[in-house]
Amino acid sequence: MARSYDAFLYPEDLQGVVPIGITGDDSTQLAQAYIEQWLRQQALLYHAQRNININTERLDRQVEEYKNGLIVYEYEQALVSQKLDTVVTDEEIGEYYGTRKELFLLKQPILKVSYIKLRPDAPELDRVQRWFLSTDFKDQDLLEKYCSMYSPQYVLYDTSWHYVNELVNKIPLSRIGEDNYGQTGRIFEIIENNELYLIILHDSKFRDTRSPLSLVHDNIRNLILNKRKIDLIAQMQKSIVDDARKKNNIEIYN
Repeated sequence: MARSYDAFLYPEDLQGVVPIGITGDDSTQLAQAYIEQWLRQQALLYHAQRNININTERLDRQVEEYKNGLIVYEYEQALVSQKLDTVVTDEEIGEYYGTRKELFLLKQPILKVSYIKLRPDAPELDRVQRWFLSTDFKDQDLLEKYCSMYSPQYVLYDTSWHYVNELVNKIPLSRIGEDNYGQTGRIFEIIENNELYLIILHDSKFRDTRSPLSLVHDNIRNLILNKRKIDLIAQMQKSIVDDARKKNNIEIYN
């Protein structure tokens, strides 16, 4: 049990504070943290009530409005959970992408890139570079085996788009420079921090150009679903209010 001035916290008040499955020291720490928070809040509340003039009518009205807002929100979320159509076709995504070009301009360059990280004295570097540029399956298989033996980090024949600010944490792109991002299909050979990087830029798109659909596909799906959610809630609100007016359940008195 705990007390703060005239307020008391009883053991039964702690029910539900500690999640099911939490036991031992973790359970004790959670309970103690809750008690400390309760004590602080009650102490502050005690002094606040005695040191400011509280408009209880305004406060009660705000509490009521907040409670009502929570009730309506819970209803809206239940409605969305039950009735929202979450199937978004590729055709819908493509149409959204095609009619809103201005929304998908790149704020930074993006690249398709493959790279191999090696020691500068790694063996057979000439052969590795030839394999790296080759489209022959046998050469690619040899390169994969080589990398598994000598490279601590590599990505081969990647066809995904990546933002530059994600890649700079993995490879020394700053040594290539944005002006050279258009030089695709060649090997950039860079030594940094006593590590050798072999980098191939397969494709590139620059800032202020249009983002590829594949890169923004999931974002567009979320935008479509959010629009459906907003429309569903607005339709529900209008239907309820229109029905209430029709049945004279709401009216304004002059």
